[in-house]
Amino acid sequence: MFRSSIFLTLLAGSLAAGLDITATTNLTELPVNSLFTKWRTTYHFTAPQGWLNDPCGAMYDPTRDVYHLMYQQWNPNDVQWGNISWGHAVSRDLVDWVDVGGWKGDAAAALVTGPEAYDSKGIFSGTGHAINLQGEVDGTLALLYTSVSALPTAWNIPYIPNTESQSFALSHDGGKTWGKHPGNPIIVDPPSGWNITGWRDPFYLPWPEMDKVLNKPEPHWYMVMGSGIRGVGPRIPFYSAPASNLTQWTFLGALWEPKDNETFGNVLETGSYGFNFEVSGFFSLKDEQGNDHFYATMGAEGGGVPGHGRWALWAEGEVSRCANGSAQFDPVAVGAADWGNAFLYAITSFDDTKKGRRVSWGWSQEDMNNYGVNAQGFQGAMGLPREVFVHKTYNVVADNQTATIPTNAKYSAPGPDGTYTVTSLGVKPLPDVVRRLRRRAEKKHEIEDKKYTCPEQLEGISSAHFELSATIRDAHVPVGFVVRASPGAEELTTITFDPARNLIAVDRSKSSLIQEFSNVTASGDYKPYTISTCEPDDNEVDTEVEDIQMNIFVDGSLVEVFVGGRFALTTRIYPVRDDALGVGIYVAEGAEAEVVDLKVWSGIGSVWPKRPVDTSNSTSTA
Repeated sequence: MFRSSIFLTLLAGSLAAGLDITATTNLTELPVNSLFTKWRTTYHFTAPQGWLNDPCGAMYDPTRDVYHLMYQQWNPNDVQWGNISWGHAVSRDLVDWVDVGGWKGDAAAALVTGPEAYDSKGIFSGTGHAINLQGEVDGTLALLYTSVSALPTAWNIPYIPNTESQSFALSHDGGKTWGKHPGNPIIVDPPSGWNITGWRDPFYLPWPEMDKVLNKPEPHWYMVMGSGIRGVGPRIPFYSAPASNLTQWTFLGALWEPKDNETFGNVLETGSYGFNFEVSGFFSLKDEQGNDHFYATMGAEGGGVPGHGRWALWAEGEVSRCANGSAQFDPVAVGAADWGNAFLYAITSFDDTKKGRRVSWGWSQEDMNNYGVNAQGFQGAMGLPREVFVHKTYNVVADNQTATIPTNAKYSAPGPDGTYTVTSLGVKPLPDVVRRLRRRAEKKHEIEDKKYTCPEQLEGISSAHFELSATIRDAHVPVGFVVRASPGAEELTTITFDPARNLIAVDRSKSSLIQEFSNVTASGDYKPYTISTCEPDDNEVDTEVEDIQMNIFVDGSLVEVFVGGRFALTTRIYPVRDDALGVGIYVAEGAEAEVVDLKVWSGIGSVWPKRPVDTSNSTSTA
């Protein structure tokens, strides 16, 4: 248990805690917005107020040197899903953001429903590029989105015919205003013969590598969507259009054909495909040697695993040309893009041509069990922008079974020394964003390297908005960190690596004294590799197990955990005590572990320079 002590240092620049509440306060009886600042993030992307979910239209505009991020279902007058429009903000550096149109009332709404019937019920998710409809860079911005004409729509209810179509919206003034393409919708019908569970969230991109695979004589753009065939399995329909006319799309086929709720491997390592895909993506990345790796991403609905009614997944696959001219995708590794329970979902990505990298965004839902959300006055935030990349680990020692079983990594053929190169989809918060956030922290704490034999508080660190970075060595029992701890340990959250179970876990059993909030442990599979350290002519076998390099970001209720460049977990915590601000080390009793390079950046401030601390909407009807 975390040691009890009095925390002497409080975060000087933290947000106001809001109304004074206790574990027995009935949050449903509190005024709307009365807890607006209590658990709100400071350094993550979120809407000014109300509801937020899927990230949309993320792009870099080279003609103006500006990044854009839009967000689906921006609902300023309610904390629940509805209105189904897009909000919009821009940034020069992916750190500081400004609402396009302002933050008050309906000002941040950029793309709204109607007036035509084809999108009168919703502007569902989509992607954007800084191009015109001839694929040219001339200052035009083009959003491709799902236009919705009927509701409800969900994978587990009968699909209303003609519910969804695909449409363009264009801007010629850098995103200040948008106009819908007069030829909308540009794609009206789902694939012929499919009894669909859904057909939405277009993800489109130029792709010379795919041109090469499909032997295209002229440049094309490519698009995927999320879908499924009822009673058969989830699908990713694949389309192409000539670069000179992005309104003329041809359906090529499904990337691959998983069965309902099929798993690639052990479901606790690879997740479940569920019954319907949504917010799908398809792209390639180059490794250190310049070789192409092809990846699909998808939101899988209906997986049926406790804590994972849906999954955010990635898959690496071998890609080949089919006889009909489509692409065949054969998965060789599948994993969770995020492992949390209030995890990052609706993950999308864009090509950051300014920095030469692929950047992903995802939505972190709340985990309040719908209790107290009216008093909070908003729901949802984006995780930190992440880079996805080809992650390779060399000289891995493994047996043949480990190297051949389907899992969330791809093992090469064994080398001359019997070791393997292991490949997976890497993920990390953008390094330049992290550096800028650290610079704006109120204080940097550097803790001496030390072997710990029992839990220990880190003196002088007290914050609700911070980053912790450390390396754990020689862990033979669960070891990690305690965050958001109250002086008497009435509330605390423990984040550990358990080497016996190869598990990263966020224990939320004591995160909040409010029993109505979810307190299920969030956890995910993480296996440190055993690395051969032998020299080429060394006859002795010498190995070492990877250290656990961990970065933890705590921002109000939002917690993100990154490990080893190939693991991410997002979850939520809601301490009721205003003094639940402590940070410490956790080591199982009677054990020992070394923690090195431990640093904490506390008091990370706002990334919204033009917003006040409290942007709650006084006209809310929530």
